[in-house]
Amino acid sequence: MTRTTLVASEFNAWDKAHFVQAYDFCSIVAECEDADLIAPGLDNYIDRRFGGLLPAHDSHNIQRDFNRLANGGRKALGLKNMPTMARTDITRNYDLFLFVAWSPQSLVELSRMKNWRRRCKVAVAYLFELWSTTLEQDREYLKLLDQFDHVFFLHSQVIPQLPAYTGTPCYTLPVGIDCLAATPYPSPPQRVVDVYSIGNRSEPVHQELLRLTKERNFFYIYDSLSSTDSRVKSWAEHRALLSSTIRRSRYFIGFSPASLTNTKSARVSGEHVLPGRLFEGTAGGSIILGSAPRCQEFKEYFDWPGAVIDIAPDGSDVVAVIDELESNPEWTEQLRRTNATRCLLKHDWAHRWESILSTIGLEPTPLLHARQARLAEVAAALTTTAFA
Repeated sequence: MTRTTLVASEFNAWDKAHFVQAYDFCSIVAECEDADLIAPGLDNYIDRRFGGLLPAHDSHNIQRDFNRLANGGRKALGLKNMPTMARTDITRNYDLFLFVAWSPQSLVELSRMKNWRRRCKVAVAYLFELWSTTLEQDREYLKLLDQFDHVFFLHSQVIPQLPAYTGTPCYTLPVGIDCLAATPYPSPPQRVVDVYSIGNRSEPVHQELLRLTKERNFFYIYDSLSSTDSRVKSWAEHRALLSSTIRRSRYFIGFSPASLTNTKSARVSGEHVLPGRLFEGTAGGSIILGSAPRCQEFKEYFDWPGAVIDIAPDGSDVVAVIDELESNPEWTEQLRRTNATRCLLKHDWAHRWESILSTIGLEPTPLLHARQARLAEVAAALTTTAFA
């Protein structure tokens, strides 16, 4: 009997660049399950109700700004955020439900999916972000996890503390990557970008790399705009651009969040997790420059030499490290080949979905097996394909 599966997420309601990981996960699970995928956009109720009274405007931005203001007020009053997704009605029954959420606050969006719990036999949630420092302030959101049968987090250090907040069994599951889209195979492009850096970064390292662009013929791509409020026009195009650039990059910056000093430092509070940057960079066959997280998951999931080439967050050695790597092209080619191959064999979102199914006692589908076979086939081909 065919398993009926429903996948849902709020990524279209937020359309921030980092939500591309949720888009990837949902898309691949939907492919491997032949599932229905629900990702409603932002509920533009201000435009719906008052649009005719307003001058020319960007309805999406007005709605998003209003939601921020309203939720700031609700937080001051000790209330949970209001949901922002457009409403949808679940009209058929499903054997399995997966809700992919960015944080505990995202769980309020479940109220916009009418009948989801009644219609779904087994319900699973996956949350990307949760820190020990935020557990208490997220207490009311975490209670919403009691509606689920199983919950997965990428952060292992919070797992022992969660029974105080939810009775649902909780497990650790690192993020993954769409390896078939990310890999340099079958036509490895020339690596014309020297260093690629996106998202959180070390400012001293950034300044050293900028200096290098003035002193040498050195191509460094980095964020020049704040990504906090970025709005993605197309998830597929955004992912394609990121993957294409990484495939063309010799080095990719990937620091453990715990090693950086920035606006998130107080929240991270020294806790080590596997950041998505490690998976994105290695899947594209780039060499990771940064810091390896000091956690068991890194030893388990990146168990090959050179998965991360350590550089100091103060930028003191980044140029010397790059020069040393460049002086040994055979070694760097092997590092890039190993990174891409091991990701194909271990870090596709299909591998994560298989882990979830195994944990909750369900069998993989033929579609999942077929994707894993393609991943293995590409990995085998990479052993005989040289990188530029």
